Amino acid sequence: MPESTRPAWSHAVVRTLASFVLGGLAACGDASTPAPETGTAGGTVVVATPAEPDNLAPPITTSQLGHIIEDLVFERLADLGPALNTVGDAGFTPRLATRWRWAADSLSIAFTLDSAARWHDGRPVRADDVRFTFELTRDPRTASPLAALIGNIDSVSVRDERTAVVWFRRRTPEQFFEATYQLVIVPRHLLASVDRAQLAASDFARNPVGSGPLRFAGWKAGQALTLVADTTAGRRRAKLDRVVFTIAPDPQTAYTRFATGEADIFEAVRPDRVAEVAANASLRLQLLPSLDYQYVAFNFFRDGSTTPHPVLGDRVVRQALVLASNRPAIVRNIYDSLAVVALGPFTRALASADTSLRPAPVSPDSAEQLLDAAGWRRGADSMRVRDGVRLAFSILVPSTSAARLRAATLLQEQFRRIGVQVTLEQVDFPTFLSRLDARRFEALMGAWQSDPSPSGVRQTWGSTGAVAGGENAGRYRSAVFDAHVDSGLAAFDPALMKAHFAAAWRVINDDAPAIWLAESRRVLGLHARLQPVGMRPDAWWAQLDQWTIRPGARLARDGGEATATR
Repeated sequence: MPESTRPAWSHAVVRTLASFVLGGLAACGDASTPAPETGTAGGTVVVATPAEPDNLAPPITTSQLGHIIEDLVFERLADLGPALNTVGDAGFTPRLATRWRWAADSLSIAFTLDSAARWHDGRPVRADDVRFTFELTRDPRTASPLAALIGNIDSVSVRDERTAVVWFRRRTPEQFFEATYQLVIVPRHLLASVDRAQLAASDFARNPVGSGPLRFAGWKAGQALTLVADTTAGRRRAKLDRVVFTIAPDPQTAYTRFATGEADIFEAVRPDRVAEVAANASLRLQLLPSLDYQYVAFNFFRDGSTTPHPVLGDRVVRQALVLASNRPAIVRNIYDSLAVVALGPFTRALASADTSLRPAPVSPDSAEQLLDAAGWRRGADSMRVRDGVRLAFSILVPSTSAARLRAATLLQEQFRRIGVQVTLEQVDFPTFLSRLDARRFEALMGAWQSDPSPSGVRQTWGSTGAVAGGENAGRYRSAVFDAHVDSGLAAFDPALMKAHFAAAWRVINDDAPAIWLAESRRVLGLHARLQPVGMRPDAWWAQLDQWTIRPGARLARDGGEATATR
C-alpha cells in the first residue's frame, strides 16, 4: 500500500483505543499494587509465544522469553520497584537479601541473605553463590553481555555464609542497581565445574535450577516450556500452580492460540488486531508503557571482519540513508497510533531521554546532494557507483516479524529512489540471532527493550559493547559519545545527567550508526479470567507468579495437565 496511506483499520483502532486507553494506562500506573484477594489461587496460565529461548543460563541469555523465564525461576538480591527508580536503593524491595548495609564511604554494600532461601534442589542459597555469579558474569570466557554493565563492581567477598559484600571501584548513582538488577544469582554447586566458554551448551542452560517462586519443569523443543510452583522453601509461594509457555512457529499462530482461548496471554497484539480483541468479551487489552524501540543497525565492518565496510563504513552514506528514510510514514503504516518515531537509542520513558530532540528531517533531496558531493554517481541503471563500488547493501530481517519485514520493504523502496540498491535477507529467528552474534550482516532490522537504567546504552551502542559477546553488533565506536554517557551516569544531579545525555544523543545521531524507527507501546492481550498484578514498563511478567484467576473462571486445564518434558 502507499506509504502515506493509513491502513483501512486505522479509525477502528483509534476508536477502540479511545475506549480503553485511559483505563489501561490507569491500571498500568497502579499495576504494582496487588489487587484485592478475590481471585482463586492455583490453576494454570498459558502464555502464547512465537519464539523459543536461546538458553536459560542467566549470564548469557539474550532472548526476551529467556529473560521472562529466568525472572520467574531465579532471583536477584533485590527487585526494582514500579517507579523504575535506579538511583540509590530507595526504589528497590528485598528478594534474596532481606536487608543490606552501606559502608560509610559508600564503596561497599553488605547484603544479608534470607536464611530460608533454597535452590530448587534443596541446597541453601549462600553468599558464595553471589560471589560466584559475579565472577562467572565478568569472566571473558563466559562472554556475558552483562559484563560491561557491572564494570564498576570490583569484587564480591564473603563475610559469612549469609553475608555477601559487594565492593565498588567508585561511588556512582547506580551502584545498587548494578549489584542487583544486573546480577541474577545462580547456584555455584551446579555451575562451578562447567566450562564457561561452553555454558550455552551445558545441561544447566536447558534444565536450570533457581531459587524463585516457580521452578523449571520441562522444555519440549518447539512445543512448550513449563514452570510449576515451588513448594520447597515457602518464602514466596506462587499463587498459580503452573505457567506454560506454548511455543508457536510464528506470531500469527501464537496470536491465534490466544484469540481462540488455547492461551491466556499474548504479549504483543498488533494494531490491526486491537479491535478484534476488544470485541471479544472473553478477552481484554492492557496498554503498557514500553521501553522498546525499533531501528536499522549498520555494520561498520565487512562480514565478521575488522575491514571497514566500503559503503556503510562511510558516515556520509549513513547520514544520507537517515535523510532518505520516511520514518513518520513507516510508523503510521505499521503501528498506527501505537508508536511514535524514535528520537535515538532510548525511549521517552527513561530518565536520560531528551524529549526536546526532534527526529531527523525527511529529505531525499538532501540525501541525494550528500551522495553527489561524496562522489557517488548514478549509473545507467540509476543506481549509484563510486570507484567501481556499487552503493548497495543487504538488510537482515527475521522472517518471524511481519512488522520488521514491512518496514524493511518500505525502506528498500525509499533507498531505491536515491540510487541505493538494497536486498532483503529473510531468515528464521535462530539464524538471525546467530548472524547478529557473529556480526555476519551488513544492516539489520533490530528491536531492543532497554534497561530501565540509562546505563544500558553502554552495552548496546557504547564502545564496550562492540567487543565479542557485546550487544553493539554494528561495532559503532565513539570516544566522545562514550565520554558523555559516562559523565551522565556519574552525575548525581539529575539536570547535569540529562545535559550529558542530551550531548551524547546529538553525537550518536550525527554519526548515524542506525536509523531510529519507532518507539512502541506494548499492547498485551489477556484472557478476562486473569487478575494481573505488578506489571512494570520493563517487565509485564514481574509478578506473574502472583496473578490469580477470577472466581468461577477455572478451566479444565487448571486441574493438573501433564507438564511438558524435554
